[in-house]
Amino acid sequence: MKTFRLIGMALLAVVMSINFTSCSDDDEEPIKNDDGIITNQKRLMEIKETNAEGSIEIYTFSYDSKGRLISVTDSWNDKEYYTTRFTWGNNTIIATSDDDDANTYTLTDNLVRKQQGDGEYSKIFTYNSSNQLIKVDEMDERHSSDDCSYTYTWDNGKMTKYIYKENNSENSYVYEYTYNGKTCKGWFPNIEDESWTPLDDDYIFFAHPELIGMRTNQLPEQIFNKYTDKSEYYDEYYKETCKYEYTDEETTKFDYTLNKDGYLESCTVTYTSVETTKRSFTDKNGDGVITDDERNVTETRTRTDIVIYTFKWE
Repeated sequence: MKTFRLIGMALLAVVMSINFTSCSDDDEEPIKNDDGIITNQKRLMEIKETNAEGSIEIYTFSYDSKGRLISVTDSWNDKEYYTTRFTWGNNTIIATSDDDDANTYTLTDNLVRKQQGDGEYSKIFTYNSSNQLIKVDEMDERHSSDDCSYTYTWDNGKMTKYIYKENNSENSYVYEYTYNGKTCKGWFPNIEDESWTPLDDDYIFFAHPELIGMRTNQLPEQIFNKYTDKSEYYDEYYKETCKYEYTDEETTKFDYTLNKDGYLESCTVTYTSVETTKRSFTDKNGDGVITDDERNVTETRTRTDIVIYTFKWE
Protein backbone atom coordinates (compact mmCIF):
# COMPACT_ATOMS: atom_id res chain seq x y z
CA MET A 1 0.00 0.00 0.00
CA LYS A 2 2.82 2.35 0.84
CA THR A 3 4.33 1.76 -2.61
CA PHE A 4 1.03 2.57 -4.36
CA ARG A 5 0.62 5.69 -2.23
CA LEU A 6 4.09 6.92 -3.21
CA ILE A 7 3.41 6.21 -6.87
CA GLY A 8 0.11 8.10 -6.63
CA MET A 9 1.80 11.12 -5.02
CA ALA A 10 4.45 11.11 -7.74
CA LEU A 11 1.82 11.01 -10.49
CA LEU A 12 -0.08 13.85 -8.83
CA ALA A 13 3.10 15.91 -8.70
CA VAL A 14 3.69 15.31 -12.40
CA VAL A 15 0.11 16.33 -13.29
CA MET A 16 0.37 19.48 -11.20
CA SER A 17 3.70 20.30 -12.82
CA ILE A 18 2.21 19.89 -16.31
CA ASN A 19 -0.80 22.04 -15.46
CA PHE A 20 1.36 24.73 -13.95
CA THR A 21 3.66 24.77 -16.97
CA SER A 22 0.78 24.98 -19.45
CA CYS A 23 -0.86 28.01 -17.85
CA SER A 24 2.19 29.87 -16.55
CA ASP A 25 3.20 31.23 -19.95
CA ASP A 26 0.73 34.09 -19.80
CA ASP A 27 0.10 34.31 -16.05
CA GLU A 28 3.64 34.98 -14.86
CA GLU A 29 5.38 38.32 -14.85
CA PRO A 30 6.45 39.51 -18.32
CA ILE A 31 10.00 38.50 -19.28
CA LYS A 32 12.08 40.81 -21.48
CA ASN A 33 15.01 39.90 -23.69
CA ASP A 34 18.09 42.07 -24.27
CA ASP A 35 16.16 44.24 -26.72
CA GLY A 36 13.49 45.04 -24.14
CA ILE A 37 10.93 42.83 -25.92
CA ILE A 38 8.52 40.74 -23.83
CA THR A 39 8.96 37.10 -24.89
CA ASN A 40 6.59 35.05 -22.70
CA GLN A 41 3.29 36.43 -24.00
CA LYS A 42 1.54 36.05 -27.35
CA ARG A 43 2.49 38.30 -30.25
CA LEU A 44 0.07 40.52 -32.14
CA MET A 45 -0.16 39.23 -35.71
CA GLU A 46 -3.05 41.19 -37.23
CA ILE A 47 -5.45 44.06 -36.65
CA LYS A 48 -8.51 44.21 -38.91
CA GLU A 49 -10.54 47.42 -38.95
CA THR A 50 -14.07 47.37 -40.43
CA ASN A 51 -16.02 50.62 -40.66
CA ALA A 52 -19.76 51.20 -41.03
CA GLU A 53 -19.49 51.34 -44.83
CA GLY A 54 -17.93 47.89 -44.93
CA SER A 55 -14.42 49.01 -45.89
CA ILE A 56 -11.71 46.84 -44.39
CA GLU A 57 -8.18 47.88 -43.43
CA ILE A 58 -5.76 45.21 -42.23
CA TYR A 59 -2.42 45.66 -40.47
CA THR A 60 -0.22 42.55 -40.69
CA PHE A 61 2.76 42.18 -38.31
CA SER A 62 5.87 40.03 -38.97
CA TYR A 63 8.62 39.13 -36.51
CA ASP A 64 12.13 37.67 -36.52
CA SER A 65 13.35 34.66 -34.53
CA LYS A 66 13.93 36.90 -31.48
CA GLY A 67 10.34 38.09 -31.47
CA ARG A 68 11.23 41.56 -32.77
CA LEU A 69 8.90 43.29 -35.21
CA ILE A 70 10.47 43.42 -38.69
CA SER A 71 7.56 44.68 -40.82
CA VAL A 72 4.03 46.07 -40.78
CA THR A 73 1.93 45.89 -43.94
CA ASP A 74 -1.17 48.04 -44.32
CA SER A 75 -3.76 46.60 -46.73
CA TRP A 76 -6.99 48.28 -47.81
CA ASN A 77 -9.88 46.15 -49.14
CA ASP A 78 -7.53 43.24 -49.92
CA LYS A 79 -5.00 45.42 -51.75
CA GLU A 80 -1.56 45.85 -50.20
CA TYR A 81 -1.07 49.54 -49.68
CA TYR A 82 1.98 50.27 -47.52
CA THR A 83 4.81 48.40 -45.80
CA THR A 84 7.21 49.64 -43.13
CA ARG A 85 10.33 47.59 -42.32
CA PHE A 86 12.39 47.69 -39.13
CA THR A 87 16.12 47.24 -38.61
CA TRP A 88 17.28 46.59 -35.06
CA GLY A 89 20.69 47.80 -33.90
CA ASN A 90 22.44 48.56 -30.64
CA ASN A 91 19.88 50.71 -28.79
CA THR A 92 18.41 51.88 -32.09
CA ILE A 93 15.50 50.87 -34.32
CA ILE A 94 15.27 52.23 -37.87
CA ALA A 95 11.89 52.19 -39.59
CA THR A 96 11.94 52.54 -43.39
CA SER A 97 8.76 52.86 -45.45
CA ASP A 98 8.08 52.07 -49.10
CA ASP A 99 8.75 55.68 -50.10
CA ASP A 100 12.15 55.57 -48.32
CA ASP A 101 11.06 57.86 -45.50
CA ALA A 102 12.85 56.81 -42.32
CA ASN A 103 12.38 57.17 -38.58
CA THR A 104 15.17 56.38 -36.13
CA TYR A 105 14.26 55.44 -32.57
CA THR A 106 16.96 55.78 -29.92
CA LEU A 107 16.62 53.73 -26.72
CA THR A 108 18.14 53.89 -23.24
CA ASP A 109 17.41 51.15 -20.68
CA ASN A 110 15.01 49.51 -23.18
CA LEU A 111 12.82 52.61 -23.48
CA VAL A 112 12.56 54.85 -26.54
CA ARG A 113 13.90 58.28 -25.63
CA LYS A 114 13.95 59.99 -29.03
CA GLN A 115 12.43 59.59 -32.47
CA GLN A 116 14.20 61.37 -35.33
CA GLY A 117 12.40 61.66 -38.64
CA ASP A 118 13.65 62.84 -41.99
CA GLY A 119 14.80 66.44 -41.96
CA GLU A 120 14.47 68.34 -38.69
CA TYR A 121 11.44 66.56 -37.27
CA SER A 122 11.83 64.85 -33.87
CA LYS A 123 10.07 63.65 -30.72
CA ILE A 124 11.33 63.39 -27.14
CA PHE A 125 9.80 60.81 -24.74
CA THR A 126 9.66 61.24 -20.95
CA TYR A 127 8.74 58.56 -18.35
CA ASN A 128 7.82 58.39 -14.67
CA SER A 129 9.55 56.24 -12.03
CA SER A 130 7.36 53.27 -13.06
CA ASN A 131 8.62 53.56 -16.66
CA GLN A 132 5.21 54.70 -17.91
CA LEU A 133 5.06 57.33 -20.64
CA ILE A 134 4.10 60.73 -19.24
CA LYS A 135 5.06 63.15 -22.04
CA VAL A 136 5.93 63.38 -25.72
CA ASP A 137 7.36 66.63 -27.08
CA GLU A 138 7.05 66.95 -30.86
CA MET A 139 9.29 69.45 -32.64
CA ASP A 140 9.87 70.64 -36.20
CA GLU A 141 12.76 73.08 -36.53
CA ARG A 142 11.51 74.17 -39.95
CA HIS A 143 8.08 75.12 -38.61
CA SER A 144 8.33 75.77 -34.88
CA SER A 145 4.72 76.99 -34.87
CA ASP A 146 3.72 73.33 -35.28
CA ASP A 147 5.49 72.23 -32.09
CA CYS A 148 3.20 70.47 -29.63
CA SER A 149 3.16 68.25 -26.57
CA TYR A 150 1.24 65.20 -25.36
CA THR A 151 0.98 64.41 -21.64
CA TYR A 152 -0.28 61.26 -19.89
CA THR A 153 -1.59 60.65 -16.35
CA TRP A 154 -1.51 57.16 -14.77
CA ASP A 155 -3.15 55.59 -11.72
CA ASN A 156 -2.34 51.97 -10.76
CA GLY A 157 -1.65 50.84 -14.31
CA LYS A 158 -4.57 52.77 -15.83
CA MET A 159 -4.13 55.79 -18.06
CA THR A 160 -6.71 58.23 -16.69
CA LYS A 161 -6.01 61.40 -18.67
CA TYR A 162 -4.36 62.44 -21.91
CA ILE A 163 -3.79 66.07 -22.97
CA TYR A 164 -2.80 67.39 -26.38
CA LYS A 165 -1.55 70.97 -26.58
CA GLU A 166 -0.13 73.09 -29.39
CA ASN A 167 2.73 75.15 -28.03
CA ASN A 168 1.64 78.36 -29.79
CA SER A 169 -1.96 78.12 -28.59
CA GLU A 170 -3.73 78.48 -25.26
CA ASN A 171 -6.19 75.76 -26.23
CA SER A 172 -5.71 72.14 -25.21
CA TYR A 173 -7.60 68.90 -25.76
CA VAL A 174 -8.21 66.88 -22.60
CA TYR A 175 -9.29 63.21 -22.83
CA GLU A 176 -10.56 61.52 -19.66
CA TYR A 177 -10.73 57.72 -19.27
CA THR A 178 -13.14 55.64 -17.21
CA TYR A 179 -12.86 51.92 -16.42
CA ASN A 180 -15.14 49.18 -15.10
CA GLY A 181 -12.54 46.62 -14.01
CA LYS A 182 -12.18 44.71 -17.30
CA THR A 183 -8.71 43.41 -18.16
CA CYS A 184 -7.13 41.16 -20.79
CA LYS A 185 -4.02 39.05 -21.23
CA GLY A 186 -1.16 40.80 -22.94
CA TRP A 187 -2.34 44.32 -23.82
CA PHE A 188 -4.92 46.31 -25.77
CA PRO A 189 -3.57 47.78 -29.06
CA ASN A 190 -5.96 50.72 -28.89
CA ILE A 191 -5.70 52.02 -32.45
CA GLU A 192 -8.82 54.19 -31.96
CA ASP A 193 -7.38 56.05 -28.98
CA GLU A 194 -6.27 59.66 -29.61
CA SER A 195 -3.45 59.19 -27.11
CA TRP A 196 -1.67 57.01 -29.70
CA THR A 197 -1.49 59.90 -32.20
CA PRO A 198 2.20 60.66 -31.54
CA LEU A 199 3.07 56.94 -31.30
CA ASP A 200 1.67 55.24 -34.39
CA ASP A 201 3.88 56.67 -37.14
CA ASP A 202 5.13 53.18 -37.99
CA TYR A 203 2.79 51.09 -35.79
CA ILE A 204 5.81 49.47 -34.10
CA PHE A 205 4.42 50.29 -30.67
CA PHE A 206 1.22 48.37 -31.32
CA ALA A 207 3.51 45.33 -31.41
CA HIS A 208 5.93 46.44 -28.66
CA PRO A 209 4.15 48.91 -26.34
CA GLU A 210 6.66 48.06 -23.60
CA LEU A 211 9.28 50.11 -25.48
CA ILE A 212 7.35 53.30 -24.65
CA GLY A 213 5.81 52.36 -21.30
CA MET A 214 2.31 51.96 -22.77
CA ARG A 215 1.80 48.23 -22.23
CA THR A 216 -1.26 47.81 -20.02
CA ASN A 217 -3.92 45.11 -19.74
CA GLN A 218 -6.55 47.55 -18.47
CA LEU A 219 -9.53 47.98 -20.81
CA PRO A 220 -11.13 51.43 -20.78
CA GLU A 221 -14.91 51.62 -20.88
CA GLN A 222 -15.10 55.17 -22.20
CA ILE A 223 -13.00 58.14 -23.29
CA PHE A 224 -14.51 61.63 -23.08
CA ASN A 225 -13.26 64.93 -24.47
CA LYS A 226 -14.89 68.36 -24.42
CA TYR A 227 -13.33 71.18 -26.40
CA THR A 228 -14.56 74.77 -26.22
CA ASP A 229 -13.45 77.77 -28.24
CA LYS A 230 -14.76 81.28 -27.49
CA SER A 231 -14.04 84.48 -29.37
CA GLU A 232 -15.41 87.81 -30.50
CA TYR A 233 -15.18 89.40 -33.91
CA TYR A 234 -16.55 92.38 -35.76
CA ASP A 235 -19.00 91.39 -38.47
CA GLU A 236 -18.54 93.65 -41.48
CA TYR A 237 -21.96 92.80 -42.91
CA TYR A 238 -24.01 93.60 -39.80
CA LYS A 239 -21.55 96.21 -38.56
CA GLU A 240 -21.75 94.71 -35.10
CA THR A 241 -19.63 92.66 -32.72
CA CYS A 242 -20.44 88.95 -32.70
CA LYS A 243 -19.77 86.64 -29.76
CA TYR A 244 -18.85 83.16 -30.98
CA GLU A 245 -18.70 79.90 -29.00
CA TYR A 246 -17.92 76.46 -30.39
CA THR A 247 -18.15 73.27 -28.30
CA ASP A 248 -17.34 69.72 -29.36
CA GLU A 249 -18.12 66.84 -26.97
CA GLU A 250 -16.58 63.56 -28.09
CA THR A 251 -17.42 60.24 -26.44
CA THR A 252 -15.73 56.96 -27.38
CA LYS A 253 -17.21 53.76 -25.93
CA PHE A 254 -15.73 50.26 -26.11
CA ASP A 255 -17.29 46.78 -26.11
CA TYR A 256 -14.81 43.88 -25.87
CA THR A 257 -14.68 40.17 -26.64
CA LEU A 258 -11.84 38.01 -25.33
CA ASN A 259 -10.66 34.71 -26.84
CA LYS A 260 -10.34 31.47 -24.86
CA ASP A 261 -6.82 32.45 -23.75
CA GLY A 262 -7.95 35.81 -22.41
CA TYR A 263 -6.47 37.92 -25.22
CA LEU A 264 -8.52 40.54 -26.99
CA GLU A 265 -10.41 39.00 -29.90
CA SER A 266 -12.55 41.95 -30.97
CA CYS A 267 -13.49 45.45 -29.93
CA THR A 268 -16.49 47.46 -31.11
CA VAL A 269 -15.83 51.19 -30.86
CA THR A 270 -18.75 53.64 -30.89
CA TYR A 271 -17.68 57.24 -31.44
CA THR A 272 -20.16 60.10 -30.91
CA SER A 273 -19.47 63.76 -31.56
CA VAL A 274 -21.86 66.57 -30.58
CA GLU A 275 -20.87 69.95 -32.01
CA THR A 276 -22.61 73.12 -30.87
CA THR A 277 -22.05 76.55 -32.41
CA LYS A 278 -23.47 79.71 -30.85
CA ARG A 279 -23.40 83.18 -32.42
CA SER A 280 -24.89 86.25 -30.80
CA PHE A 281 -24.73 89.90 -31.75
CA THR A 282 -25.10 93.14 -29.86
CA ASP A 283 -28.17 93.61 -27.67
CA LYS A 284 -29.87 96.24 -29.84
CA ASN A 285 -32.69 97.30 -27.52
CA GLY A 286 -30.65 97.12 -24.33
CA ASP A 287 -32.92 94.64 -22.53
CA GLY A 288 -30.03 92.28 -21.77
CA VAL A 289 -31.45 89.50 -23.95
CA ILE A 290 -30.41 88.61 -27.48
CA THR A 291 -33.47 87.37 -29.37
CA ASP A 292 -33.67 85.42 -32.61
CA ASP A 293 -34.51 88.67 -34.33
CA GLU A 294 -31.23 89.99 -33.03
CA ARG A 295 -29.49 86.99 -34.63
CA ASN A 296 -28.92 84.76 -31.60
CA VAL A 297 -28.21 81.51 -33.46
CA THR A 298 -27.46 78.06 -32.01
CA GLU A 299 -26.66 75.10 -34.25
CA THR A 300 -26.10 71.51 -33.06
CA ARG A 301 -24.72 68.65 -35.13
CA THR A 302 -24.44 65.04 -33.93
CA ARG A 303 -22.34 62.38 -35.64
CA THR A 304 -21.95 58.70 -34.68
CA ASP A 305 -19.43 56.25 -36.13
CA ILE A 306 -19.01 52.56 -35.32
CA VAL A 307 -15.80 50.70 -36.07
CA ILE A 308 -15.12 47.02 -35.35
CA TYR A 309 -11.60 45.79 -34.69
CA THR A 310 -10.56 42.14 -34.63
CA PHE A 311 -7.16 40.85 -33.49
CA LYS A 312 -5.05 37.77 -34.13
CA TRP A 313 -2.40 36.57 -31.66
CA GLU A 314 0.23 33.82 -31.78
